[in-house]
Amino acid sequence: MTISGIGELPLFKRRSNSSSIEELEALLDLLPHPTLIAEARSGRVLFANAPVTQISAYTRRELAELELPTLLPELTAADLQPADGARPRPQKLVTRSSRETQVSVKVDSLGGPDHWVAISLLPPQKSEQDPQAVQQQRWEALHMLSLAQQQGDLAGCLRQTLQAGALLTGAAGLALYLPGEEGNLQLHSASGSPAGFPVALAAGDLGHLRIPKIWQPGRPLDSALHKAAHAAKLAYLASTPLDLSNPESGLLACTSEGDPQAPPGEELLAQLQIVAASAATALLGYQAQQELRGQLDRFAQSEAVSSLLQAQTQDGILFADGELRVLEINPAAENMLGYATAEVRGRPANDVLVSSQSLTPAMELALAEGKAIELGERKLHRRDGSEFLAALRVAAIPGGEGQAAALAVLFSDLSAHEAFHLESQQLQQRAFLGEMTAYFAHEVGNPINNISTGLQRMRRGLPAEDPMQELLRRMEEDCDRLDHRMKSILNLSRNMEHRPAPLDIGEFCRLQLERWRPRMARKNIKEFLQVAEGTPPVMGDSRALDQVFTNLITNAIHALEGQEDGMLAIKVGPHAEDSNQVEIQLSDNGPGIAKELQERVFEPFFTTKRTEGTGLGLAITRRILLMHKGEILLESVPGGTLFKIRLPVAPRNAYEGMLPE
Repeated sequence: MTISGIGELPLFKRRSNSSSIEELEALLDLLPHPTLIAEARSGRVLFANAPVTQISAYTRRELAELELPTLLPELTAADLQPADGARPRPQKLVTRSSRETQVSVKVDSLGGPDHWVAISLLPPQKSEQDPQAVQQQRWEALHMLSLAQQQGDLAGCLRQTLQAGALLTGAAGLALYLPGEEGNLQLHSASGSPAGFPVALAAGDLGHLRIPKIWQPGRPLDSALHKAAHAAKLAYLASTPLDLSNPESGLLACTSEGDPQAPPGEELLAQLQIVAASAATALLGYQAQQELRGQLDRFAQSEAVSSLLQAQTQDGILFADGELRVLEINPAAENMLGYATAEVRGRPANDVLVSSQSLTPAMELALAEGKAIELGERKLHRRDGSEFLAALRVAAIPGGEGQAAALAVLFSDLSAHEAFHLESQQLQQRAFLGEMTAYFAHEVGNPINNISTGLQRMRRGLPAEDPMQELLRRMEEDCDRLDHRMKSILNLSRNMEHRPAPLDIGEFCRLQLERWRPRMARKNIKEFLQVAEGTPPVMGDSRALDQVFTNLITNAIHALEGQEDGMLAIKVGPHAEDSNQVEIQLSDNGPGIAKELQERVFEPFFTTKRTEGTGLGLAITRRILLMHKGEILLESVPGGTLFKIRLPVAPRNAYEGMLPE
């Protein structure tokens, strides 16, 4: 937005008492030249814009406390009565440091009951200045140019540069053109009167503006800039590229509205080039600053990504310098090796990555050839002396200008992979053993049956008192025992048929105890059943669950055999923490199971019975419960054993007919 005078500001056209000081000062800052608002009757300064603070060295608050004679001692009451067509008058301006400088004062009336006036402080005409005042004004301008770079933003820097240029050249207006679209130059900033400055300069005009030059009336109109100056009846228009070697980079122009017959000073172009050089330096500094800021942002982003990758990757990374000394290691490497970065920084990399085969030759080769080398799988030692299998790779990191190359060693812990491989091999061996065992059980079953049948016939053919009867009976029992074990093996290896249905588990447990009650009575074992009210039905196959409870109750009876106060208890109820499960607790007060054996009781062929049992009962039990999407847990201490069976609750729509009305 370019404002040429106080009269163009809408707020001052319709000034009201409700306007705030901040609003008035903000509008005054839109003016390109120093402007004061004062009370004509009292001569008191009311407001001032930023350019006034720059040329006077007073702050706005200090200016608002001044009387006009302090700032402009030669200004009279008559000067505050503006007349139509009055030209700016030369006046002396006294700065905060008591230094005097020449200005041209133009007074505009703002009207109103308080008789406010706007006092514009313009560069003085050449004829109005004495040599000493001119010299002082130039020093002031150069001082303003030197401070322009300290402005916080580019716009403020260029604005102060143009204001200093107006003071240095004495021009009524300055304009800065910068590259726009399609190779033309766009008006970027202006100071003073904008008359004669077109909004844009076409690419074709730049050929006539490639060198510093001054246009005056009567000379050829080579460009749109000269044509606009001619139309505005300016005294002259001077222009210079910001960079003589690259005219398309920008243009600085200045004008005067004085007497067309008064030629500009010989030093005008030199002064204009000084201002242009300052503007070009500001632009280059801004571009360099933006580029640097962009590089810093990219570097910070790259650092953040690198740190994130190092922290999140599961692979260990060790960075070493050109002398193979550790720079840092990432968190994964710290966990694998047992070291902290602070402990290993500066140490030889080969002392941290300890292997039976030194890694130094491979690292030196990677640095020398600047490439990556795969080292394959090797054993590395942790800080505590333990070792683990790792896959290693060494990669050189090229150094920047004047910097030595570095090295990265990447290694992955293959311990889990190795353990998985061993476990897979064991499972394959177990599967093969299971197949062979099932085949063996099937093939042995028929001969055992034939032997058992032959023994029965032999016993029937002998007299009852024959001594061979006892031997044959024991052999027949051995055949039965072998047949039972072979059938158990086949049951374990065979795919079980599973037909779940809603089952009243409380009633099911009652029937189980009723079936086993006679045998438990003969063994002096008491039973106890507790079913919690509201226990929902479970999804279960009654035939498969019958085998589960048969195995568990049989084991409990064997554990309680010979004990006078044996007790077998079953408690049924909803699971305390999961409403979608029912828990059945089956406990006995037998001798318990040793702690070191508890983890093995569910393994196939493991048994604590010396003469009886196949070691398959609990293995089959767990398999059946897993098929039911349930589980079985064991708790045992000297003096008792507890099995916890958990089964899923049946869907409500599957058992609504089972509920009592």
